[in-house]
Formats: sequence, C-alpha cells, structure tokens
Amino acid sequence: MATVISTPLSLKPHGSSSPFHILANKYSTKQSESNVDGLTLVFLHAVGLHRETWEVTIQKLLDLDQPSSAHKSIIRDTFSIEIPNHGESALLNENAIAAQFSDSWPTRIIAESTHQFLTAGPGQGAGVNFADRKIVGIGHSIGAAALFLMRDIEPAVRFHAIIAIEPGISIKEHPATFKSSQMLTAWTWLRRDVWPTRKAAKKDLESSPVHSMWDPKVLDLFIKYGLRTHSAAKYKAPFAFAGVTTCASKAQEAACYRSEHLVVDAMNAYTLRTQELPVHIIFGKIHDVGPAELQDILSDKSACRYPASVSYIEGAGHLAVQQRPESVASCISSILVGLNTKVAGRL
Repeated sequence: MATVISTPLSLKPHGSSSPFHILANKYSTKQSESNVDGLTLVFLHAVGLHRETWEVTIQKLLDLDQPSSAHKSIIRDTFSIEIPNHGESALLNENAIAAQFSDSWPTRIIAESTHQFLTAGPGQGAGVNFADRKIVGIGHSIGAAALFLMRDIEPAVRFHAIIAIEPGISIKEHPATFKSSQMLTAWTWLRRDVWPTRKAAKKDLESSPVHSMWDPKVLDLFIKYGLRTHSAAKYKAPFAFAGVTTCASKAQEAACYRSEHLVVDAMNAYTLRTQELPVHIIFGKIHDVGPAELQDILSDKSACRYPASVSYIEGAGHLAVQQRPESVASCISSILVGLNTKVAGRL
C-alpha cells in the first residue's frame, strides 16, 4: 500500500466577493511528487459530506498508480476541496453563511469557491500555480455540477478532462427530476442529525437504510469529519448539551437541492463541455435516486450531449463513492490511463 502524505490547505476570505474560508486537503506520495509531468486531480464531494470522504478512493488510486516494469505512474498529486457550508468549513464559515445564505445555497457558490482556490496563485491556498498543471476534475453529484459551472468563470481553469460520478444535474421539466428532488428533500428533513456521542452516532448510522450500505472506512471518516460538537454545548449547566450533530445542517443540505443551477445552468454547461473536452460519466447500477431515463439524458446526442465514456459501478447507487470507493477508484484509474495514453500520443 502506498504511503499517502496528507496536507491540509486553506484560503482565507478576501472581500465581499470571496467571503468564505476555503479548505482543501492535498494527497500525494513521495513517488508521485517527483512525477512533474503527471496529472493533478481535483475532487469535489457531494451534498452532506466533507473533503475527507474521498480518502479511501484516493488511497486506492495512488496504490494503483505505483510504478512497475509494466506501468508508469501518471498521477502527480490530488486535491480534495470542501464545499464551504460542509465539513470543517461549515464551522469556519458559520457567520458568513448565516448573513448571506441562510435560506439558499446556489451551486455556483461551489463553482466560484473552487475557482478561487485554483486561481489563488502559488503564494496562497495550495501554493501551486494550477495554470501549469494537467488538471482532471473529478466531481460527485453536486460536485460534478460545480465543475461544469466553472466553465464560464474567468480566468478560465483549463481542464484536460472531467470525470462526473453520478452527476447531480438534470432538466427542470422532467417528471423524474421533480420526484428525485422531492425524495431527497424529504430524506434530508427526516434524517436524524443529533446524537449523544460519536459512538452512538456510528451505531445508529450503521443500522440506517442509507449509511448501512457505506464502506466501513468511509463511514468512520464521516463520524470523524462529518460531525461536530452540538452548538448547545456552549450553554451553562444544566442547559448544556454535549452531543454531536452533522457539520452540514439540514437547512443547508435542503437549500443545496433547491438550487436552479442544478437543473438549468449545470445541464447547459455540461452539454457544452462534452463538445469541448473529454467528459467521462460514472453511474451506480442501482437506481435509488432517479430512474435510468435520467441517466440516459446525459448521453442524448439529439441534445448535443457527447460524453467520452459511460461506466457503471456494481452494487452502488447515487452514493457510489461512499458505497464502493475502491471500485470507483479502479474505474477512475482506467479512465486516467486511457486519457494519459491519448495525451501522450499527441505529444
């Protein structure tokens, strides 16, 4: 197993146009760091999660990328960027979120914060000039939508390819879109989000219909990074409550689903992106959020949508990254090998 080096990164707020702390983790190995011509992977997670949720997938990816007599390493490093109202970021940005987005969360905010991190320059944030990197964007659900929405933000971030896992985009007028949004919203408001301890939270989630399907290592990451001390802990006894709750609040999760950008702007941007660069789609074979016809929309050539490939993960649904993280990594690895072969062939 490759020894992965994890480095926390942050970009501080600067001005009204960038009011949020933007947090990310860099993952690499000593071997990959020396691969200066390799690919830089940028990961964006789904609603209700956190930047560390990718760690099992990234570990497997870097394991698969270890050089051998038959295989040359193709990855330089990876960056997992956190949505500003999720994970640790939600705590740091609590006041800014309450002041500007207490009842809304446009998907463009995720695109803009990602863009700010990637264009901050070598003196800030990651300390990297991403303009000199061969970037592959990898997004899950709303994270994929945000990658597509970055298309119209200047200065342009140049992607070599985008890999969209269960992309959270659709068309507004489709009946299945309405039903999916209704289901996700209901589940968000009905889910349990307070526990007396992290141990109690883990026991409860292990028996839930959704989280019981998660890979145990991913669930452990959620318990560690997706939960926070409850805000009522600040009160004096006997009114203090020392339990835990989710970092991403129910209100903010529900607001994510209400964004028009998911069903209008992101689909338009996706359609154009498939005509401009390789866009690879990965779906779970289990249709737990929407029917197969919603997936078929993304390959509708009559609407000028031309994904470079469409792959499927066995035993996984919309939360494929959480349910089958290593299978997702193997699928991504195959795409990267093919992509790297094509790039090398043009040099």
